[in-house]
Amino acid sequence: MRKYFNLSYPFYYDIKTSIIISILVFILSTLFSILFEPFEVNYKELKFSFLFISIIHSVVSFIVFMFSVFVLNVFRDNKNEWKLKNEFSFLFLVLLIIGVSQFLIRDFIYLKDDNWSFKYLVEEIRNTILVGGLLIFVITSINIERLKNIYIKKGKDLDSTLNATLNKVEKHIEIKTQVISDDFSLNLNNFLYAKSDKNYLEIYLEDNLVLLKRITIKSFEEQLSDCANICRVHRSYIINLKVIKKVIGNSQGLQLWINDKDYIPVSRKLIPEFEYKFKNQNL
Repeated sequence: MRKYFNLSYPFYYDIKTSIIISILVFILSTLFSILFEPFEVNYKELKFSFLFISIIHSVVSFIVFMFSVFVLNVFRDNKNEWKLKNEFSFLFLVLLIIGVSQFLIRDFIYLKDDNWSFKYLVEEIRNTILVGGLLIFVITSINIERLKNIYIKKGKDLDSTLNATLNKVEKHIEIKTQVISDDFSLNLNNFLYAKSDKNYLEIYLEDNLVLLKRITIKSFEEQLSDCANICRVHRSYIINLKVIKKVIGNSQGLQLWINDKDYIPVSRKLIPEFEYKFKNQNL
């Protein structure tokens, strides 16, 4: 179960995408309430029509969701490390706030003297989490399976191009680091991949050699920008496309295997660039 919740998951909460999601949720939640009436409704207690009240509930959900997204974008800098546990935790918090908000508007929509009782606070939160939680679980599970199928197919398509190989051509690139005395010449034929560690870079070469250089991955990438077979595939990784032995897709994206034990992950947002370079490297 822990492994499941630690799975990587796309971050859908940029403002544009969130507005689209909110509109869809607004429409679906309104239709769901009208068509199924998931909880018992006493029409004599309603100040307005059930349709209008359903719309009010959906508007509250829309406002709370967009406000939560805004706060999330302000306070969370690293959106590339979004996982399922973050997704469920964030949405559970949103549902909790929506439940409290629905409780706070009870006086506006219900003809009851005890609208502010603790019983109704618990009831509103419970109903929101039950319905919303079920929908979130179903939609998230479907989306994971959808992503899995997409990336498995992508992995197979890319893996099939590995049959064509390039002849090795001796090529050296002079790399400048943040320490002049530590500058070095990189033989691209021996270069496997590089892994970022803050201001240092671990450079993995053939024959199990590893260089540790004081250079950012961005600077390293820029100095190798003219090399068609070198590709940035992750915020922490740059790889030599010629050393990839297998490409595997799963629900988290793509994995680039360079031997039987080690693989490099591909960030979802960098998949199009990797895919283009990988398919065209032999042209």
